Amino acid sequence: MAYQSLEDRIVKTTFAAATASRTPAGLPVELPGYEPEFIAITRGAERADADEIERNPRSAPVRLRALARVASGNPGRGGKS
Repeated sequence: MAYQSLEDRIVKTTFAAATASRTPAGLPVELPGYEPEFIAITRGAERADADEIERNPRSAPVRLRALARVASGNPGRGGKS
């Protein structure tokens, strides 16, 4: 959750890097070990709806972004072996 636009920009760029492939551009296939470590759960930032903002005005500036770790076969990268 980010409460300010600067925080949201930092989260957005960090999440974009975490969900990007590290395979060199131009290769026709994904190289093993170079695939993204995370996938995005939310598309863009989730915001509070009008009903939530009416009940809780402090929820208006909040932006929610979420990722899920991709299970990989590399034991050194936090995945299952």
